[in-house]
Amino acid sequence: MAKLTSFQTDIRPLFTDRDIHAMSKAFDLGNYDDVKAHAAAIYDRIRGICDAVTPPPPPRGEGPWPQSRIELFARWMSDGYQSLKRKLVCPVARIRLLN
Repeated sequence: MAKLTSFQTDIRPLFTDRDIHAMSKAFDLGNYDDVKAHAAAIYDRIRGICDAVTPPPPPRGEGPWPQSRIELFARWMSDGYQSLKRKLVCPVARIRLLN
């Protein structure tokens, strides 16, 4: 059974304490509601679709995310911004057979 990506399990660990501190004046990268509200802008930044890529290269940051992290963030958005890990349920499994 496929699992949806979630903020707590998959997305929150992508942001370092340094990332969270650097963005703290704008919003909290450690907070589900803030990241969800700014997800499109974050997605643009991690792909480098604006002035600068986030996180910045050393020494100010840890450098751009690898493609696998960017794809994970995109999957979280397309999965509906899940907060906690949930299993996908096959709708056919919910059908009760009537005799």
